[in-house]
Amino acid sequence: MSNGPMKLTSRSEIQRGQVLVIFTGGLILLMAIAALVIDVGFVFLLRRQEQNAADPGAVAAARYIRPTADVPAMWQAACFYALQNSFRPTRTDNGQPCDGTNAVDTSTLTVNFPPSAAAANFAGRPGFVEVVISRPHQTFFGRVLGIARVDVTSSAVAAFNNGDSNSNSLVALDPGGCSGTSAGLITGGGTVSIEPINGALGGNVHVNSSCGSGAGASDDVCDNGNGALQVSGGGTLSTQGSVYIVGACQTSGGGSPSYVIANSIDEGAVLIGDPLADLPPPSFGPPGAYCGVPGAPGVAQTTEAGAEGCNFNEKDTTYELSPGVYYGGWRINGSNVTLHLASGIYIIAGGGITLGASGTITSVAGGGGVPAPAMIFSTDDPLYAAACKTGSGTGSQCQDKLDFTAGSDLLLAGLDSGPYKGILIWQDGNGSGATAGPKLDVILSGQNSLSLTGTIYDPRGVVTVDGGSIADGFAAVQIISWRWKVAGSGTIHMPYDPNQLYHFEQKGLVR
Repeated sequence: MSNGPMKLTSRSEIQRGQVLVIFTGGLILLMAIAALVIDVGFVFLLRRQEQNAADPGAVAAARYIRPTADVPAMWQAACFYALQNSFRPTRTDNGQPCDGTNAVDTSTLTVNFPPSAAAANFAGRPGFVEVVISRPHQTFFGRVLGIARVDVTSSAVAAFNNGDSNSNSLVALDPGGCSGTSAGLITGGGTVSIEPINGALGGNVHVNSSCGSGAGASDDVCDNGNGALQVSGGGTLSTQGSVYIVGACQTSGGGSPSYVIANSIDEGAVLIGDPLADLPPPSFGPPGAYCGVPGAPGVAQTTEAGAEGCNFNEKDTTYELSPGVYYGGWRINGSNVTLHLASGIYIIAGGGITLGASGTITSVAGGGGVPAPAMIFSTDDPLYAAACKTGSGTGSQCQDKLDFTAGSDLLLAGLDSGPYKGILIWQDGNGSGATAGPKLDVILSGQNSLSLTGTIYDPRGVVTVDGGSIADGFAAVQIISWRWKVAGSGTIHMPYDPNQLYHFEQKGLVR
């Protein structure tokens, strides 16, 4: 039995209901698009305004890096340009307004000298200053989506380097934690003695690793376990500079006064960037280099296609080498073989260098018996670089370690002029070896005589300096590497002389 007449819904009514649902959904979508277009547009506009203030502010602040860093003047310079670009920021250092009338808006100004970790490769470098401006943007349509505010921040980094290297003698760039081996390791019972000369200020040690960064990592005494910097086996680190570790440092058998002697020890230090990350590698020309035989101009190499490298096997022979590109690397296997390097740049395109037990590598002596300046750059053969990075290249085609394990002498000095002034050895951090572990290592070991001068740069590998049992070895070097290890039972003197290290002038805006 029916309770009343049945009402039928027409097709048109159904369609009208569907249109209403679609219209409502479309309206929400249009609101979201409006929020995206209008609010994001305002965010980009604000970011551009901030950048217009941060860039000249950083350049102006950098003028006060030299001759002596004047941090208050840096703040004043950055404030001036913030005000000139219609910001009325509050300083983050003291909470005071940049505007002398105490007028403020919602913006903030930060000046970091040296730059913070956010400045990437410029972090922690004293020749640079970072200016950061931040202001929140109150959204219009974004509120409908629950986004009431967007914080907008812009920054700039400027430099005032007058041919500086930096104040460090040993730098370990690896920021990671413990992985079985400390990022900076001194072992073997010997002494590493870093000695600034000619009134230089520096000779510091810096380790980026956060290993041991838990409780006690900021007590500034090297007695923590699992240290980012480890001095073990009865070894000693002695420097007239300071020791900086992002994590903790560790010694075996005693506290830091016995095994780490420094002006100061700073655990929990600031992370620093790679100072040479933006340095372009040397360009490749034609092979133009000879493997070298005595009494002749040399045996020309093949081109990069099929190159097998240079084998120096003739007993009691001295090979005279000229700068250029060497495809396939060097292998020094003959007894009492000596390589004399003329001044210039040596590009090892695949194959690396292997120095046999009784071989010697030295640059040709210049005036006063000082080795002639040279630089060794190791990378992949460009023809096979892609294959090397996928693991399908051969040993002579791909970047390999530079193993200078000499049973006699290792005597080398870095370049003294040009765009690579002060660099002695450079393992390309962008080569295939960067993913191949020990293939990127640099091993420097001179059992009879060790004399090195210049910057050793291996940003993705391990640099090992081993003086063996010699009483005194001299390594007036700066090591900038992913990790480093110094070993040997004797004393390795590391005179810190910035005139012998890399020198690259940078002035003005860099980031």
